[in-house]
Amino acid sequence: MHLEHDLAIRQLAVRILSDGIGIGVGDGWRSIALNALVAIDEASRGRAAVRRIGEKMGVLNILLDVKALDDDATQTVFRTTGRAMGLSAEVCELCGGIGNVRRTGWHRVRCDDCENEELRRRRFAQKYRKDIEEEAAYYIAVCLEHARLFPVENIMLKAFPDVSERRYFIDEVHERLVWWRAGSWIEGVDEAVRDDFRSLRFG
Repeated sequence: MHLEHDLAIRQLAVRILSDGIGIGVGDGWRSIALNALVAIDEASRGRAAVRRIGEKMGVLNILLDVKALDDDATQTVFRTTGRAMGLSAEVCELCGGIGNVRRTGWHRVRCDDCENEELRRRRFAQKYRKDIEEEAAYYIAVCLEHARLFPVENIMLKAFPDVSERRYFIDEVHERLVWWRAGSWIEGVDEAVRDDFRSLRFG
């Protein structure tokens, strides 16, 4: 998921989604995830807590702590997560187009175009793993220096003449940034600056 979409969801679901919980979904599911989290926040009056949000067996899975809720609120919350799961089974996780669950090895929901790119995208991410990490580390340093977030593509040092590869690279850098912000690690980045980075917003 792109960093700006991750932050937009977090801003609207701040009562139930802590910074330490990663949103493990692609941009194609962002509106499904956002709508579900806002509905859960409202139904629980901010008392539910997201423990995990991501893909499981191909579809969107939202795992919650609902111990503080009464029976009616709990049922509403579970209906909401079930509805989100059902919607995600028909929406490509990457682009948001019409998709379906693909069960070839790793389960995923993809449209035909994104499914056809899947293997190339995975090979690309593996080949440029070190470059992606270095780019993410550089982005974090620049944003901390200027005390604001910039569009990732404006900070990129590495150039790709192929449009698809450029898109893959930007997507992968976003992915590293989102996961690092949630608590993962990036080689060469001091974890002590994570809270400062979490406080930054797009200028």
